[in-house]
Amino acid sequence: RDAWKRKTRQTVDHYQPAAAQPRRDVRLVVVSGGAVQAGAPRRDGLAPLGIGATSIALGTDGRTLLALDGRELTVLDPGGGVRLTRTVQIDSGIVAANRDGHSVLVVGPRGAEQLDLVTGRVEYFNYSAQPQDVAPSYKHNHIFVGTPRGIDLLYLNLGGRRPYTIPLDGPAGAMSMNGSGTRIYTAIQGQAVVDVADTEQYAVVERIRISGEARALAVAPSEDVLYVATNDGVVAIDLATKAVHASASFLG
Repeated sequence: RDAWKRKTRQTVDHYQPAAAQPRRDVRLVVVSGGAVQAGAPRRDGLAPLGIGATSIALGTDGRTLLALDGRELTVLDPGGGVRLTRTVQIDSGIVAANRDGHSVLVVGPRGAEQLDLVTGRVEYFNYSAQPQDVAPSYKHNHIFVGTPRGIDLLYLNLGGRRPYTIPLDGPAGAMSMNGSGTRIYTAIQGQAVVDVADTEQYAVVERIRISGEARALAVAPSEDVLYVATNDGVVAIDLATKAVHASASFLG
């Protein structure tokens, strides 16, 4: 038979776009006064979730919240309550969700820990610095750690080796990596600027000027918007034009 005239399997001609999904409202989760609070930009205030934390992170599913309070790690869905709690061994740690979708990273000034939430397996790594924030790499074998001297490359598969530090325009503050893992957005402490680092070049390739020092950063799943939290509220910056196209202030 003539295979060029008769198709035996699905091809590009059969493609149908995915069904449209309803738009989800942006929800903000913050730590204020040691308590975790959440709210929507269209509302005036933040509501407490009933747990304490010194560090929080969002899971790779975009819904699961990781809250670290001392050595107690709480995993929860802001809309569905606490799922589980675990005790970690790292003091004064920063929590982050690994990109494998099932493990959590905690990095502190005297070590790093990776906890698999499914199997319970724990791994420890050597580390000695002053971490300010953490951005796990899409390669799974190393993470980026913001410190006063720049962004450390911490290799997990080498037991915690740090072969390089990306120089920044000042001490690193809050960090956020885009979904594809190609850019790290880092707030600079004491400055109204966000450094943009390329994860392949290991260098700052762009700088975004903002109205005040950033306290927290988040990149939209579409990777076209950067949300910046300052003492005055939250602004949404279009990453193509670097213009602010939305803002919100909260009471309290």
